[in-house]
Amino acid sequence: MKHKYRSLIISTIVIFLAINAIPSALAKTRQYYLTSFIYKNEIQGEGFTNAIDSDDSISFEATTYALDILNYFAVNPHNIETLKSTLEDDIEDMFNNYEENLYDLFFLMKSLNILDQDYEINLNLENKIYEFLNDTEQITGGFSYSNTTDLVSLTSTYYCIQLFSLIEKPIENITIHKNWVLSCYNSDGGYGSNQSLPSTMVDTCFAVFILEELGEIEALNSVNKTIGYLQSFYVIDSADLDNYGGYMPDDYASIALLSSTYYCVKAVSLIDSTKLFKNTIKTWVLARQNFMDGGFAENTEGYQQKTSSIVASYYAFETLKILGSLSSFLSEIWMVEFNYWILGIVLFSIGLVIVAAIFLWRRTRI
Repeated sequence: MKHKYRSLIISTIVIFLAINAIPSALAKTRQYYLTSFIYKNEIQGEGFTNAIDSDDSISFEATTYALDILNYFAVNPHNIETLKSTLEDDIEDMFNNYEENLYDLFFLMKSLNILDQDYEINLNLENKIYEFLNDTEQITGGFSYSNTTDLVSLTSTYYCIQLFSLIEKPIENITIHKNWVLSCYNSDGGYGSNQSLPSTMVDTCFAVFILEELGEIEALNSVNKTIGYLQSFYVIDSADLDNYGGYMPDDYASIALLSSTYYCVKAVSLIDSTKLFKNTIKTWVLARQNFMDGGFAENTEGYQQKTSSIVASYYAFETLKILGSLSSFLSEIWMVEFNYWILGIVLFSIGLVIVAAIFLWRRTRI
């Protein structure tokens, strides 16, 4: 008889544990949470906002990044044809109103190319873009951000080169542009935005990106010094729990960011990927996924609320892609959202244990 009671107790405990494990088994993947966050930022047929609590204004940058992530996961935005027409109209309006903006133009064109890999812009608009890019080219090398200024920078040069590629036009005078980039080199191993400015992390990364786009990455002035400069922003102190594994944006920062981590990881990977601390970087990036909404959020100081954004999520996504760690998005995290079925199952299992305990107590008293 004792063996019978023992078997009943064991069976009850097993059933109880199995039933209460259901919520964990129903946990969703990182991919599900991320794509859900992106869709919550979609304004159908128009584009994407950068964050859920934004003022519902479309961000060309966020739209490009959202489409890129969705495209990788083989899911589509809503009303694709309407969205394409909207993006084309935005480019037309830009030129018709003489309000050309290099960065907006890049993101609009990039979005159209993500939506349709065989996309071909109409010839008239293509010629306008080509003319605009040529007007920003500087005779001494590099490109300015506007056709009304000769203020050249590594950032504007990078985006102009990207646009030449998107409209499938060749870049003339590659050697001049390469030499101009190299002239921005400083003795610390980094690059300034132009020849007269000190090195910054972002400018150094863009210098590497440009040389890669021009097929001249081997022309870097001093590979080891440049890698060393970029790695100086890496947080190697394992006791610094919030920042360990990330990269600081500048010499005076106290918080590692997804943006600076992405830039440095991409730049170092183009030079020598073996120099990356892949496991710690991966762990740090994944820890930035926000359980409140499923997106990725930059770190903040103290108890300040972390706010997810599509831009930050893209930096996290691209960093993991460079590290070869996108399979991490298939892993399950957090618990399933509350629903009455699970509540009922949990209450039933608790009730079953109580009834069994009362039954056994009474039997032992007889």
